[in-house]
Amino acid sequence: MKNKKGFTLIEMIVVITVIGIMAAVAVPKFFDITAEAHNANKSAVVGVVRTAVNNWAAQKLAQTGSRTFPTVVQVSHMSILLDEVPNHWTFASGTLSYGGDGTDWSYTTSSNALSYTLQE
Repeated sequence: MKNKKGFTLIEMIVVITVIGIMAAVAVPKFFDITAEAHNANKSAVVGVVRTAVNNWAAQKLAQTGSRTFPTVVQVSHMSILLDEVPNHWTFASGTLSYGGDGTDWSYTTSSNALSYTLQE
């Protein structure tokens, strides 16, 4: 009797089929995770800017006794709020824009109110 070692053709086909099914399930989940991470990153940048604007107002309250928000002209120079503008983001005329997909965060202010909207 011969000592046969190795896999049969059927066994190899079954293994390849199982790997194919696993890949077909995993790849779409990977793309969903990537999109979720991208959206979380955009929300984080907007959150940082929102916090910086509110910190500005708190500093003005401590300095002058009146809580005022920076004007759109002041905020157009992002360096007053952030040490550096994140990659692919621009800020002009009160709108923070992400260059990758057209996400906009609009900023408007009056003497004592702040409003903003995030459009995706």
